[in-house]
Amino acid sequence: VILSDVMMPGLSGFELCKKLKADPNTAAIPVLLVTSLHQRENRLNGMMAGANDFVTKPIDKEDLLLRVRNAARAKHLYDQVQENFEKLKQLEALRDNLTHMIIHDLRSPLSGVSGYLQLLEMDLKENNSPRCLDHLDKATKSLNVMMEMINSLLDISRMEEGKMPLALQQCDLLELAQTAITSLGATSGGRVVEILIPENFPQISCDHNLIGRIFANLLGNAFKFTPGDGAISMSAAHNESDIRVTVHNSGPAIPAEYHRKIFEKFGQVGLHNEGKMYSTGLGLTFCKLAVEAHGGKIGVESETGKGNTFWFTLPLKENKNE
Repeated sequence: VILSDVMMPGLSGFELCKKLKADPNTAAIPVLLVTSLHQRENRLNGMMAGANDFVTKPIDKEDLLLRVRNAARAKHLYDQVQENFEKLKQLEALRDNLTHMIIHDLRSPLSGVSGYLQLLEMDLKENNSPRCLDHLDKATKSLNVMMEMINSLLDISRMEEGKMPLALQQCDLLELAQTAITSLGATSGGRVVEILIPENFPQISCDHNLIGRIFANLLGNAFKFTPGDGAISMSAAHNESDIRVTVHNSGPAIPAEYHRKIFEKFGQVGLHNEGKMYSTGLGLTFCKLAVEAHGGKIGVESETGKGNTFWFTLPLKENKNE
């Protein structure tokens, strides 16, 4: 709050007020003009200059304190409104970017479906040939990618709202890992995953579908970012309270400043807009929410020249979120 005399040498209180209100950096600061002038015209001049209130001389201490307190409260409320407004603008921008990212990511597999189906139609009109089966297979793979994106988006929304209960059952992690590798099929690019999960590894109470999709997401990213001659491995260890699963790939190391961001929904939007190669859409966001729904944690460790190790933990005790 600024208190200023009206009558001052060089620059009057009216002129000072005008300058303060004309500058965006000071325009919101309440200005109380202190004056012995009682004429209506002077008060109008002060209001036209942007003054928020007047204090008349001789100064009444109680009146002054009340006016300053009220002006300070008004400024505080103004600051809160401005802060909330800026947050709202950021959220709206993130929402728009997220929508754009989803549409952009869905466009490629849809285009693939459309293109291969057109080729299939042309081949069928000419003659029946093995090419038809190949085109149909590629169209199906593109469609499956699109469906996975849609399912992840829907599941993320449900988990954020707490509307996705877990279907818990005793699961074999080695079996889940092998199933995930088989489901990825041709996306492996011929790479072999070294599975370091012992056959006698303890079973865990978890949602079979969600944990299987976590495996598929982490392995799918490993296939995507690991060079053809690179190494990919999956391992698991446990103690009395939880198990820890790791998926290692020898692709380019993810910078430490992005280790948390890659698991966040809106963090992925930022990475996508920046064109970062480790932006993986909503797959890692889904993994984070699914792991946390089980009471576990997820993260990544990276080292230049050695790649990335994605890890997550799950409690061995029966999850109560059924």
